Amino acid sequence: MVKFIVGEKGTGKTKIMIDMANAALKETNGHIVYVDRDNNHVYELDRSLRFVNAGEFRIENLKAFYGFLCGIISQNFDAEKIFIDGQRVISAAEDACLNEFIKDLDRLYNVFGVSFIISLSKDKDKVPEFLKNYV
Repeated sequence: MVKFIVGEKGTGKTKIMIDMANAALKETNGHIVYVDRDNNHVYELDRSLRFVNAGEFRIENLKAFYGFLCGIISQNFDAEKIFIDGQRVISAAEDACLNEFIKDLDRLYNVFGVSFIISLSKDKDKVPEFLKNYV
């Protein structure tokens, strides 16, 4: 499953994501991973979550980010949900690249059963048609 939390910058997406991640600990048996661009919100997350600061790595495009996520899954086979917040590489991606990225995440879900919950800084009314099923 791939789900997007969409809204313009400053609309509370991160708060929603943090609340969802903390709540997911009570609902799932597997591990919860929270990927952020910096450490600003690390203390708002339950310490049982696996926190990854993606800003420490040079991730310049969605292909590299996909590989990064595959690495997380390969090292944490019990990962059940991955929350992805504040990644400019996603928000800045062209529609065709984003569509392909979503298809790749769907394949990961089908093979490994890992769900992805992703924040996207974009006006809800301006999301591309292919993304509307994931919002």
